[in-house]
Amino acid sequence: LIINQDIDECIIEDCIIFILKWNKEDKGLPVENRKPIKIYLNSNGGDSIIAMQLVDVIKMSITPIIIVGFSLVASAAFHIFVAGHDKVCFENTIFLMHDGAITINNSTSKARDTMKFIEELEARAKQHILNKTVMDEKYYDDHYDVELYLYADKAKELGVVDKIIGVDCNIDYIFK
Repeated sequence: LIINQDIDECIIEDCIIFILKWNKEDKGLPVENRKPIKIYLNSNGGDSIIAMQLVDVIKMSITPIIIVGFSLVASAAFHIFVAGHDKVCFENTIFLMHDGAITINNSTSKARDTMKFIEELEARAKQHILNKTVMDEKYYDDHYDVELYLYADKAKELGVVDKIIGVDCNIDYIFK
């Protein structure tokens, strides 16, 4: 699967459908006998709500999912990347974690309701990152409201990345 555009319903729904389909086809096979699903990811980010749906599907997939980061893995794409069962990138892949952006155009009371929802979404996204990396809560909180850019080596230190192609494995690894 290739995600090389902004995160939106069209690209993510296709990924979800294929992951579900391949899990259904693999039903009954032991995990070690399943052919891993690969997601090649290069994205500026996008819709965090739909991204978290893909995160849920990746986390629930019994068939292993290898995510390969290319070029830029930013914002909502960052959340998708860290959900992978095996997270691989190149030395110069850039990761971006930040607090995202929203626009609210509504009545005051409805804007407050929207903000409550956004706060819950942010709390869930934070827990996802804390569960899937070695970042502690203080590090996360200290860096969440800035543009935290990471190259592969720093991302690996933080548990965002498992393997760096050319350092921890060769390029054949992503074809297994």
